[in-house]
Amino acid sequence: MSELKNVIITGANSGLGFETAKKIALNKEYRIILACRNLEKAESAKQQIFKETQNPNIEYIKLDTSSLKSIEEFVSEFEKTNDSLYGLINNAGISGMHQGKSVDGVEIVMATNYLGHWYLTNLLLKKYNIKKIFNITSDMHNPPQGLKWTNVEDIFYSENNDRTAYPYSKLSNIYFTNELQERLDQENKDTLVNSFNPGMMQTNFAGGPMPKSRIIFVKTMMPDRFGDLDKSSSALASLMLDDSLNVKAKYFDRSINYKESSPLSYEIKNQKELWDFTDKFVKEWKKK
Repeated sequence: MSELKNVIITGANSGLGFETAKKIALNKEYRIILACRNLEKAESAKQQIFKETQNPNIEYIKLDTSSLKSIEEFVSEFEKTNDSLYGLINNAGISGMHQGKSVDGVEIVMATNYLGHWYLTNLLLKKYNIKKIFNITSDMHNPPQGLKWTNVEDIFYSENNDRTAYPYSKLSNIYFTNELQERLDQENKDTLVNSFNPGMMQTNFAGGPMPKSRIIFVKTMMPDRFGDLDKSSSALASLMLDDSLNVKAKYFDRSINYKESSPLSYEIKNQKELWDFTDKFVKEWKKK
């Protein structure tokens, strides 16, 4: 048998990450690495995926995307036993109902959903020629009430009192996708970087701190923003498994089809500003 194709999925013990992992694992040519905060839940997910797919190549490594130190430890652990990496799905995330700061002093939603994945991806790209990267975003990058891009520093250190942290984090993932693809193209790398919107789904993520009454309200008032877990995970798995895929810097919307994201997501100035600020932040952190 040829060498297995390694795919890392962050936040893979439940929801979109878990369902996508199961569907990719049905193909025995793939090894799935579940990157999760809770190892007990990761072990349970591993056993369930094996039970349903009979793919013995399911592993897990501890990862908390809100902590830059945890990200470094994850990459170090992964490098010990893996010489290649085919795919990366940056899926882990928390809802905008969370407040507080990460261990690194960044607004917790922004740290978990965006910053951690930026650092993880860049560390992995230093060692591996990754074929496909998918950054999970949301149609809430363009919320019904609108969103105005402000100073990146304010976004990083926000108190999230106005609940804009989640939209900013998901908009940032699109900026990250497009800027990373541009930089990889300049280096003549063949990596494909895309963003994927699964829609709002009835998962632990959506049903966590958010009351069920709120979910029903959103589903009633904004039905076009809801997604189906099975359909979205099937689409994401198909995109990862499709050897003929040759599109990049696209916004896939709950399917294998892509469309335009919000006008704000194409603002190059914001995209560059975010990358430069993030890069500087990480460099300053490493000096500590």
